[in-house]
Parts: sequence; structure tokens; C-alpha cells
Amino acid sequence: MSVDLRTTVGVFALVFLSIIGVAAVGGVVLDNAPPETDAVADDHWQLDSVEPETVSEGGAVEMESTESSNTVVVHLGSGTSGLGGGTSILPIEDSNAPAESDIGTLGGVQRGVAPLTAALVENGHEVRFYGGIATGERLPTMLSDADAFVTTSPGSLSATDADAVESFVDAGGRTLVTSDPGGAGALTDFGSPFGVYGEAGYVYDMENNDANYLSVIVEPTGTGSLTEGVERVVFRGAAPVGAANGSATLATAETSQLSTTRGAGSYDVAVRNGSLAVMGDSSFLEPENAGRADNGALIGNVADFLVTGENPDVSFGPPTGPGGAVPPGGAVPPNGTAPPGGAAPPNGTAPPPEPTDPPENATA
Repeated sequence: MSVDLRTTVGVFALVFLSIIGVAAVGGVVLDNAPPETDAVADDHWQLDSVEPETVSEGGAVEMESTESSNTVVVHLGSGTSGLGGGTSILPIEDSNAPAESDIGTLGGVQRGVAPLTAALVENGHEVRFYGGIATGERLPTMLSDADAFVTTSPGSLSATDADAVESFVDAGGRTLVTSDPGGAGALTDFGSPFGVYGEAGYVYDMENNDANYLSVIVEPTGTGSLTEGVERVVFRGAAPVGAANGSATLATAETSQLSTTRGAGSYDVAVRNGSLAVMGDSSFLEPENAGRADNGALIGNVADFLVTGENPDVSFGPPTGPGGAVPPGGAVPPNGTAPPGGAAPPNGTAPPPEPTDPPENATA
């Protein structure tokens, strides 16, 4: 090998080894000093910050009243129609709704008031259910022997039944009416004689709710027998209601909004006018909601309200047929004596007897 070739190979080897050495030393230096990087944002992994807030579980339904046995008539309307006499307008779909059945089983309209009726019965009171004129029953007859009345469907009452309830309330009969979203018109028709009305739409709240903006939290507007021991109540579908005398008992927070106007503010959802109490929600009476927040305390207060007070003295006159029609032979004139043939004429006066032919030996 020539001298020049050996020199060239030596230089190449020296340069190659120098490069390998520098790379090895640089790697060691880099390993000892890791580069600084920005911290990875992981707020989205903090589940506690995104978990919806819920209310605490409340107590059992208890009554304070020591009144002797009272009779409470309960009207729930039809299981196929929406509560409040119409179809609910809440944007809720329930594809697993159970079929209608009797009280004590899954489903059925009577189950929706089971906590209230159970509390009444456990405290020695009698509960009678009115199924409407289609059943052949007469609400006026039932109310004549009753001390209190409850309806979750005022819109399904016939005109005769609504008049009977009006007379019952005027006589001091304690009455609870619940009206859900979609039943504002029916509530206004029913409650107008008492200065009570419903407003269209439903109330929702994006801040003060029970894990759902439709499950609004409502609070007492002041002190009273209906709200004693009550701080917060959950209404799953709150409908705004009002009274001419402004006697609100429960209202939503200022953060709530009305669906029809999107206007924010506090809305009244329960009012009382004498012996009549109106709630803009019926869901608080259901078994699955009775234990939320202070719903149980409110139900107990409602039960006490129904059985406390003077017994109503009300009379509804002679029997009438379904829908208020007078049955054949059923009317009685003002003097209390029915003419031959049964029915009395509209003016209440029996017609004179028809003349008969004189005997053959009598002169005309």
C-alpha cells in the first residue's frame, strides 16, 4: 500500500471516530438535561367539576294533624290524557311508560298520588276516588259527604262537576288542584270564580335544578301552614300559576325562565285562596319524587291542610243524570211534591187535571 493511501485511510478513520465520540458525548449531555415542555391541560378529566348537582334526599311523609276521621274525594281524570286536562308540552319523551293499572301496581293514575293518599289513610282518614261521569258516579253526591277534594285534572271535570266543586269550596271545603304545563286554559276556566289562573308555558332553570333544567327548585315565598318546615321543593314540570289577591306560596328562583317568552325571573308556581290551594305541578306527589328535597314535608302539609278546618255544609239539590241532565221523572217542583207522571214542568207548577166525561145521570 502506498504512503498516500495509508494517509487517506488514517485521516478517514480519525474523522469517523471523532464524529462517533462527539455524538456519544452529546447524547449523554442531552439525557442529563431533559427539555422543558408545557403542562398538558387535564381539567376535562376532573369529573367532579362536570357532575350535575342534585338535591339531597328528604324525609318521610308525615302528618301533624290530630283531626278525627275525614273523607277526602280524589279525582285524577283519565289515564290516557295529559294531566291538567291536556297534553303536556314539556319536551320529554317516555317510551317506557307503564300501562294503566290499579293502585298499588306499576303504573296507573292512582299511583301518582300514592304518598298523599297513603298518609291520609295511615292517619285514620278515608279516601274515595272519583272516576268521572263515565263511571256512573256523581261528584255532587260524593262531595255532599266529603270534607276535602283533590283533583290533578281540573280540565276533565264536567260543567256540573266544576259547579259542584265551586259550591264545595265556597262552603269551606278544603280543595287541592294541581295543574301541569299544557293545562293553563283548563285551570283558568276552573279557577276564575276564585281569582286563580294559569299561565301558558313551563318554567325551566339552568342553574337551580335537580340534575335537569326542567326539574326546577322552588322555595316558599313566606310562612304558612302549607310551607311549614319546607325550604326547597323539586317540581319536575313547573307551570306558572297566579291569584288575583297575590297569595303565592311557592316560587322559582330569579334564574328561572318561562318557555313562552324566555324571560328570566321568579315565577309563582303555587297559590292559595282561602280553602283552595293550587299547585303548578303534580309530579311532586309521585312516589319517586316524594323523597326529593322537602317534597315529603310539603305532601304532609297538604294532607294536614285537607283535613283541618270546619266541615263544609253544602247541598246540591235533587239528583241529576250524567253530565247534569235531568233524568226522566227525576225533577221535583219547588213545593217538594211531584205531580202524577213524575216530571214537573219547567216553571215547577203541576198542570191542572184533564176534565173527564160526566156520568150519564149528570147534567152537562
